[in-house]
Amino acid sequence: MQTQVGRDWEAAFSSWKGKASESEQDRYERTCRAIGDALRATGHLEKYEFTVYAKGSYPNFTNVVLDSDVDIAVELTTYRRNRFIHAAKGLSIQDLGLTPYEGDATLAGFKDDVEHALIAYFGDDAVDRGSKAIRVSENSGRLPADVVPCVSERTWISRMGYNDGIRLLNDRDPEERIINYPKQHLERGTEKNDETSRRYKRIVRILKRLENEMVKEGIIEAVPSFLIESSVWNTPNSGFDATSWKGRVRAALAHIYNETRTVDCFTSDDWLEANGIKYLFFTGQNWTYQDAHEFASKAWDYIGFD
Repeated sequence: MQTQVGRDWEAAFSSWKGKASESEQDRYERTCRAIGDALRATGHLEKYEFTVYAKGSYPNFTNVVLDSDVDIAVELTTYRRNRFIHAAKGLSIQDLGLTPYEGDATLAGFKDDVEHALIAYFGDDAVDRGSKAIRVSENSGRLPADVVPCVSERTWISRMGYNDGIRLLNDRDPEERIINYPKQHLERGTEKNDETSRRYKRIVRILKRLENEMVKEGIIEAVPSFLIESSVWNTPNSGFDATSWKGRVRAALAHIYNETRTVDCFTSDDWLEANGIKYLFFTGQNWTYQDAHEFASKAWDYIGFD
């Protein structure tokens, strides 16, 4: 693989650390407003209680231009699912003094109605339903958006402890459990950024732009954006203390590389998603620890670190 040893990487990383441009931020905000307007413009969703909000890299300010899809959750709040695990296993909502939902709203029906509302507003050609999200195409005023119908789900880990998340529906496998934690993702990212003198999110943006360049050069296959973000989130705060951006990138890549050499290098409790709840390399993820290891290895060589 061709390396770029003579390149001024400090200058490159310094230019890559910034947030998206103001014009892209404007398109992001217009996209969010357009999706919200679409869902409230027709009568398809009048019978539901729901909230609409962006999740993922845009509200977390870890987005870069080539990873520009906007993820928008449409969270059904008419009812909430409850799940009991660990010390809470065996409990029921009645044990907690909660009243079971007796209405007829379902996530499947809600997802159908969200799709119908989007088509009614944007037109059939602009809307494409996938197994988990409903895609709304971009135009001159908005970015492409993945609209994710979901339902509130509370996972109880004890009688008093729980995590609030959202449950998605996979059309191809309705029984599959897909739980996301977008609010915790936002909270944990802000905490990590504050703890690292606002360097955490900048390193994430640098590595995402580095990955984009390496993909363009044909050096690697695309790496999931959230895998890069979560891998950096798992880097100890001391790794951000170097005096240069090149030094901080080196520390992050070294940690990712060293800690993912084999499955024995880490435990499931050590490596979590950037929400601090889900295991990053748990069965069923769209990536493995080998993917993180290979990215760190090839990025290290591409930069020319010794």
